[in-house]
Formats: sequence, C-alpha cells, structure tokens
Amino acid sequence: MRYLRAELFFIIMIVLLCGAGLMLFMQYRLMHDLGEPYKSGSLSDTPLGIALLLLVAAGAAGGLMLLPQIRMQVKNKGQLKIITWMIARNSKDLDQISFNDPLTGLQSRPYFDAALHEYLLQFGKINHPVTVLLIGIEKLQLLCEQRGRDTADRLLMEAALCIRNCTRYHDVLAHMGDGEFALIVPDLQEGDAEKMAARICKELEACELRMGHDSHIIHAVSAVAEWNGKDKAPALYKKARVALQKMTGR
Repeated sequence: MRYLRAELFFIIMIVLLCGAGLMLFMQYRLMHDLGEPYKSGSLSDTPLGIALLLLVAAGAAGGLMLLPQIRMQVKNKGQLKIITWMIARNSKDLDQISFNDPLTGLQSRPYFDAALHEYLLQFGKINHPVTVLLIGIEKLQLLCEQRGRDTADRLLMEAALCIRNCTRYHDVLAHMGDGEFALIVPDLQEGDAEKMAARICKELEACELRMGHDSHIIHAVSAVAEWNGKDKAPALYKKARVALQKMTGR
C-alpha cells in the first residue's frame, strides 16, 4: 500500500507522541514508586527527558513536514478546481460542437480535442503533468460480424459505463469511435496513469456482456502518453494513438 507524504509524516508524528506518552507514564510510575526519596536529577529523570525530546521531535515533524504538505495538497486541490472551472467556462465558446457521443453518452471527439488543448494551456502555467490514456476494445469488428451491430453497440455502452466508474471527477472521458476511448488524466504521473490504465482493463474484463445464455468478455488494451510540456494537443494524442496501434495492430 502506497502512502502519501502527508500521511507518512502524520504517522511519524503520532508515533513520536505515543512514545512521549509512554515515557511520561514511566516517569509517573517511577515517581510513584520512589515517593519521598525521589530526587530531581537522578537517573529516574531519564524517561522525562526522552519524553521532552519526543515532544520536540513531534512538534518539528508537524510544523516542518506535515503542515507544508497539507498546505501544498490544499493548494493543488484549489488549483484543480479553478482550472476545471476555467476549462468549463472556455468550453462555452464551443457551443456549436456536439459535445456528447450519441451512442455512449460520453464526450465526443471534438470536445476531447478542445478540452485537451485547454488542459495543456492551464496546467502548463502551473507546471503540473497531463497524461492522455487510450483504451482500445479488441475484437469489436469480429463481434459485429458474428453477432451484429446492435450487440457491438451494447458492448461499447457497457464498456463506457465501466470506464466512467474508474475515473476521477476532473478526468475527461470521450468515445473516439471504432472502439477507442480516450481519457485526459491531469495531475497524475505517467507511472500512476499506467496503473490506472491497467486497472481499467482489468475492470473491463470483469464487465461481461450478457447475451441470452451466453456472455462476452470485454478484452481491452491501453496506451499512455505523458505531456512533455512542449507538444501541442494533437501531437500528444498522436503519441498515445501510435502506442495503442502498436499493441492492437490497427
């Protein structure tokens, strides 16, 4: 299990505070057992000294490590909300574009292209990563030939619902056509985006399409392309598309 930095610093602070509490308890027991013969400065002061050191360390961990991490995460969350709002506002200039794919109900290819342009523009200003993730549904044409277009469409709708359940609130999911789904994944490193892609493909395999007494397992492949800070939106999408083509042979 992977922990965030703020979580690790919080755990360290709690351990230090627990240690300090234990030392104070030991000091109390020593004072209680010794009673009147207890003298300040004797070896029995050792737990108290350790407790004070642990409390100082806990305060340093909270003030120098935990608090900055919390502030940074809150700031990043605020930036994401602002950027998402700006992208939504800028998208109003595209009213004449058909935003929704009529089959899956997801965003359309034109909306994806416009949103990717805006994300690169806004995230470039704060130097945060943007990744394009493509999911390709395999053997879709074969299913269409064997079972008909309606069955293939049902599979695409099932796949769209499954992928949507794996996305975050600020991700952009679009159906690009021909069994290809595209995701704009902001503020996520390429390695984490690859894990997300693998998780989506695994979830898709679990989403079987029921066809009477039979069922069809949804097989999918994925490709990830991280923005280098320079490429334009079409170049970034093409990079992911080429990677997907190598895996599917399309």
